[in-house]
Amino acid sequence: MRTSLNDIKLADDYLYRQLPAGDALLFEANMLLNPALREDVSYLKTTHRLVKQYSRKKLKAEIATVHQQLFTSPAHKSFAQQILNIFR
Repeated sequence: MRTSLNDIKLADDYLYRQLPAGDALLFEANMLLNPALREDVSYLKTTHRLVKQYSRKKLKAEIATVHQQLFTSPAHKSFAQQILNIFR
């Protein structure tokens, strides 16, 4: 079954706790009655987790690249020395 954009938005709001209490309870009741909805929400939750992990890995790689450039480039030697002096 194709999930509508409205259903995805509703599931996103539920997962991010952005639904009013009454709407969240109604959504939970719908998940109890509709196994397909429960499965869709589970897949969406897994997708959110994977995107978050990918984003963290990408950010760590970017930080490592900047660190490498700052602490190995002769042009940034004085900056690197100032930073190292702060932590001595």
